[in-house]
Amino acid sequence: MSNKQLQDVYDILDETPYATFLSESTLTNVDTWYDTGSYALNAIISGKFKDGGVPKGRVIIFAGETGTGKTLLINKILGLAQKQGINPVIFDSEFAVDSESARAVGLDPEHTKYVPVDTVEGLRNTVSKFLDKVIESKLQGKFIISIDSLGNLSSEKEQQDIAKDKSASDMGTRAKGIKSLLRTLTLKAGQAGVTVLISNHTYADPVAMYPSLIKNQSGGSGPLYMASVIVQLAKKNEKSEDDKDEILPEARNYSGATLRALTTKNRFLPPFLETSLYLNFLNGLDKYSGLFDMAVNHGIVLQTGSTYTMPDGTKLGYKKNFINAKFYEEIILPGLETIMFEKYRYSKLPVEE
Repeated sequence: MSNKQLQDVYDILDETPYATFLSESTLTNVDTWYDTGSYALNAIISGKFKDGGVPKGRVIIFAGETGTGKTLLINKILGLAQKQGINPVIFDSEFAVDSESARAVGLDPEHTKYVPVDTVEGLRNTVSKFLDKVIESKLQGKFIISIDSLGNLSSEKEQQDIAKDKSASDMGTRAKGIKSLLRTLTLKAGQAGVTVLISNHTYADPVAMYPSLIKNQSGGSGPLYMASVIVQLAKKNEKSEDDKDEILPEARNYSGATLRALTTKNRFLPPFLETSLYLNFLNGLDKYSGLFDMAVNHGIVLQTGSTYTMPDGTKLGYKKNFINAKFYEEIILPGLETIMFEKYRYSKLPVEE
């Protein structure tokens, strides 16, 4: 087979928009990751700590019960992307995003477009037109959007039934609408180079014989099949055991909350990676939280009872005496980056940088 014969056949495929060789595909190859504000969360999503995060042009879902930090994390990502010159757009169905709380996590509300939404169909049509305009204007990769939240969107049928004072059930039109929305977003977000961050509610299955680690999401099967990454969140409030923690006097010694992040789906790394993020109620998200436990798990730091040593035998003592930003930057992060690159892959085949 000659190169000309091969090219003649490929010419038919090249008539399809965005058809190219896989190595050159702008739809499937991720060239930009947006920081989440947590190195550990970056790592379990992308396989990279400092240069990782959520991928450009993909649909990412943060799912969890109320109060598990979904909106906070999404707005944190929007704010960090905004500092890189990316324009954030918020589609809000809960009316829970205000300028002051946004500013508190680093998001500039004066340069953040805010769009209230109420139905799945209305959101789908608005976002579809927006992404088409981004492509038409050749502004690919210049925007990042959030949908907060998927679980609070109603269907047009539900709205019509309310207007007619009907009490008939939805009969699945909302779930079908959400699947249609996510199908539309998956393709067009990739074409526009726009990351879509979605918050969604989870709930336990009341008829399940055994509780599952993975919770059901609102909206049927659409969120499960269409998203590139799903991060399931849970929360535990923390009482301060350290005098250094800043605490509000009225907070009854609660300094913050530990957020557990579990990747229940990931197209980039093996799923079911878990880490913990610490959110201080006064100082915000600790970007180093979760890294120390990773370091112990992989033998970068060795634990003996309540004290620690280095693999070469150097004694470190109690954690509070040696753990600081310098130790994270010079010891823990370099070691974890190497381990992440070598081990956290689907294939055992060697990978060249």
